[in-house]
Amino acid sequence: MDIAYFLKTKLEENKLMEVVRTEPLYSNIENKSLKQLFAIMHQRFNALFEFMKSKKKGNGHFNASESRELLNLIKLYEDMQYVLRETPLAFRLDDTYDSMLKFCKGFLKESNGSEIPDDLPEFKIKEYEPIFSISQIISVPIVNKSHNYELKFIGEGSYAKVFKYKDTFYNKFYILKRAKDDLDAKELSRFRLEFDTMRELKSPYVLEVYRYDDINNEYYMEYADETLYDFIRKNNTKLSRKRRRGIAHQIFKGFSYIHSKNYLHRDISFTNILLQHYDNELSVVKISDFGLVKIEHSNLTSFGSEVKGSLNDSNLQVVGFANYNIEYETFALTRLIYYVMTGKYNLENIKNENIKNFVLKGVAPNIDERYHSVDEMQVAFEKAFPLIDL
Repeated sequence: MDIAYFLKTKLEENKLMEVVRTEPLYSNIENKSLKQLFAIMHQRFNALFEFMKSKKKGNGHFNASESRELLNLIKLYEDMQYVLRETPLAFRLDDTYDSMLKFCKGFLKESNGSEIPDDLPEFKIKEYEPIFSISQIISVPIVNKSHNYELKFIGEGSYAKVFKYKDTFYNKFYILKRAKDDLDAKELSRFRLEFDTMRELKSPYVLEVYRYDDINNEYYMEYADETLYDFIRKNNTKLSRKRRRGIAHQIFKGFSYIHSKNYLHRDISFTNILLQHYDNELSVVKISDFGLVKIEHSNLTSFGSEVKGSLNDSNLQVVGFANYNIEYETFALTRLIYYVMTGKYNLENIKNENIKNFVLKGVAPNIDERYHSVDEMQVAFEKAFPLIDL
């Protein structure tokens, strides 16, 4: 690719009519187009984040034009990072800005504006120091070279054993999921399908997978800090309504995205929802374990399959797991969200009328009376669990 032409084109597309006051911060950048792009992006990120902060204090709605502009800037940043990654112009963005952009990407919408989440992190803009810097590039000679790391067994399910290990080069933990030795061909196909499904899903709320090893029937994936079950169990007495709502909203976004791709998870449980923790009490939901995923036109699910998923409707034992549909998914989601917001497993003796109505609709015996989508469920959630009790 012609890097000079790429940068010149991006600069022409994003030139500002206003004075770019941040340009002196990048006087050390020799490439003129890149210097101006850094300055423009820095100035607009700051302006948009300040506007977002003021809107959060107001009506909580981030305007449509600003939402589109920030999405476009995020795409510009990602495109530049990808194109320049193996060149002398490879760069990095300040970690706090990078984290903020990833968070914003999870809720920004192209049209009608964006609702600002309750758990929007506190963010301080940098006005007098650069946020972009040129990376120091090194050649890492690890291709076709094996590295041995000690595996630590951390759990198992019906199909696989799960291990974690620490990559000493990256100084980071990863997960290895290995199929059990006694799986038949159909079960191995489903194990591979789990990987392929997660690889296809591109969401900050779905656990990321990296590589499948066909020889050993195992794959590598992102490591998360703990399960939702462990987090709620350890912190239930001190979790604020705001933090619980933030986790619930991420769960809604994650499953809304999964359903938009014509998948049903079918194995929702307190331990299949993971959390990755960051500073300032920011926790990101990671949906995992897609081993029972239902895909349109897939022939891997046969009628009468064993009903799994600890939050599933027991009536599936009668109707058959192959008949699992969105109303069974929202049944399990209702129980999951109730647990997030209250720390309780059982649904008896709910005193608050709005919460009771939210739960009763979600687990109604007649599936036609249940929530038919995550969006419908979220509307009822806002009434049942407002940020401030009315």
